[in-house]
Formats: sequence, C-alpha cells, structure tokens
Amino acid sequence: MPHDKDAVIRSALGRLTRLVPSSAWRDASEPYTALRAECLVLASDSGFVRDLKRYFTDRSILRRSIVSFFTHISMAARAKWDDAPPDIRPIVARGWFLGRWLPTFLVIDGPVGRFLSGSASPLAARLGSSLPVLTAARDLLAEKSFRSLRNGFAHWGFDWEVVGKESYVVAYDWERDLPIAKLHQEEADAFHICAYSLIEVIDDILISERAFHGDGA
Repeated sequence: MPHDKDAVIRSALGRLTRLVPSSAWRDASEPYTALRAECLVLASDSGFVRDLKRYFTDRSILRRSIVSFFTHISMAARAKWDDAPPDIRPIVARGWFLGRWLPTFLVIDGPVGRFLSGSASPLAARLGSSLPVLTAARDLLAEKSFRSLRNGFAHWGFDWEVVGKESYVVAYDWERDLPIAKLHQEEADAFHICAYSLIEVIDDILISERAFHGDGA
C-alpha cells in the first residue's frame, strides 16, 4: 500500500539527517506519494514522452539492467539469515545486507545514474524547481556520503566493522588505502532503501514496458 511505502521511506530519510541536508524529499510527510505524483506529471507530458521514447531507442540496456536489478534484489531479500546456526548468524546477516546493497549501488553507478544525471537524458533535462521532490531524490544520490559509499562498493573497497553492539560499513579509497566514509549499518541501509524506492518509482512510471498505459514507452 502507498501509505506503507511512505512510512518506510520517511523512516529511512529520518535516519539520514546527519548526512543529508533538508530537502523537499527528506522533509515530505508522504515521500513515496510525492515522488510518484511528480513522475506522473512527467508521464502526462507528450513532449517529454516523445523524448523519452527516443532515449530508450538507443539505450535499451536501461530497461534490461533494471529487470536484472530487481531479479537480484528479490533473491537476496529472500535469504533467511535468522535460520542460520547461532554461531554464524552474524556473518549470514551481514551477507543479507550486502546482498541487497551491492546491486543497488552498482546500478546507480551505471545506467540508472546516467538516466538521472546524464547530459543526454530527457529526465535530467527536466529536473529543477518545477519538480522539487524528484530533483531532491536525485540530489540525495549525489551527496558525498552516498557517493563515497557507492564508490567503495563499486570498486569492492569496503569493510564491515563491529564496535560493541553496533555495526558500521567503511568505504575505502583504493589508491590511498584510506577510509573515505564510515556509516552505521542503519544509515547504509537507509541509503539503499531510498535509492531502491527511487528506482522502483521511475521504473514503474517512466521506464518499464508497463509504463504509459503499457504502450511500450
């Protein structure tokens, strides 16, 4: 249900207040509903739809990559780490988190990131003050902490640290062999939830074959 997704995203954004500034998306009472509403505005614009179809003609990999992304996520999320023997349960639980995070950060580093920010993208060209929530969601993925975490995963330069009862993900710079970001597990998962939600909405309304009333936009 939409209100459930609003609650999930609102909670995730709330865990990121230390890392991201106030914005139309972070502060929205219904962040999922607001994001979806702005995408629907774009989907009703015939000029935008025309440009979008042209974009997809040359970049079919965008749709293909998102299908493979959801396939990977669906399998990773089904893993039952709490069924593992107690002595290895913490390791299996880490694997459950990493299995969900990796494809999210990788697809953002690739086709989805280009759709959101690339100079050839009709979506990137439309973002701005007239679409404040969608623009803020895109900008969240450009925040330093998110980019550092994403780059750590993209280059397989990350580690998991446990301090007392708290878990942290540390991203490293390969060239300098130095940490570039240290996020609490809940913050890293919040970034995953926000990125996943953005991908889910833009795929449903602007990218997938079922978008634009199923006419294969």
